Amino acid sequence: MRINNVNALWAWRSLQNTQRLLSATMETLITGSRIPRASFDVAGLAISQRLRALTRGYETALNNIYNGIGMLRTAEGGLGSITEALQRMRELAVQASNGTLTEAERAALQQEFEQLRQGIAETVRNTNYNTVNVLAGEVQNVQIQTGPAEGETLNVTIPNMGPEALGLNELNISTAEGAQNAISRLDEILENVSQVRSNVGSWMNRLEHAARNVGNAYVNTMSSLSTLADADMARQILELTRLQIIRQSNLAMLGQANISNQSVLRLFMG
Repeated sequence: MRINNVNALWAWRSLQNTQRLLSATMETLITGSRIPRASFDVAGLAISQRLRALTRGYETALNNIYNGIGMLRTAEGGLGSITEALQRMRELAVQASNGTLTEAERAALQQEFEQLRQGIAETVRNTNYNTVNVLAGEVQNVQIQTGPAEGETLNVTIPNMGPEALGLNELNISTAEGAQNAISRLDEILENVSQVRSNVGSWMNRLEHAARNVGNAYVNTMSSLSTLADADMARQILELTRLQIIRQSNLAMLGQANISNQSVLRLFMG
């Protein structure tokens, strides 16, 4: 369409600009992003990409932390069972050290003592997390990433808690002398197990604290990313309505200019 009227030319230019803004607004509404393409906001896009990379780092760190907590909780459960067994073994040793017991009574105590030892071995065999036998010495200097940055790590080592490693295989309470020796040795073993449990508890506390910190940072980063990159849908819908009204007005002006030009032409033609 050829346009000779100045007002119509202005309307045409306004219509082109309105069409461009309408297209951008529609793209924003469809994608839900304030910056669907780099041309919308070059600096904003670069910042949003960095924030997205940071959020992925937080997500990975949280996954690592929760896996670490799961492993340590599994270990804590096994250590609790071992502690109960050791305490019962000590009770049996104290009972067997009594000189008034008969040989048959000590033999019965020794049999239960041996069953408890085998129970500890079974506990160690069955305490697994993600195919890792956490109480059999397989957790040696395991590094858990506790944040998105380099150096944010926690090293975990859980010693072998099997009967042989603990020194249980050499204990025997079938005699009063053996029972006496077992008491002092079991006290040492219980102290060692208690130290391991204390370490596990301390690591769990650190990981839970790290999870809270990383979780808070993740939420804050996601909020910043949303503010920067996510479209305000209500505002965009209002903008779309406004632009559609302007577009209709521009089209009406162009139509009126075309009618006016035709009227003048008819006057000249008589």
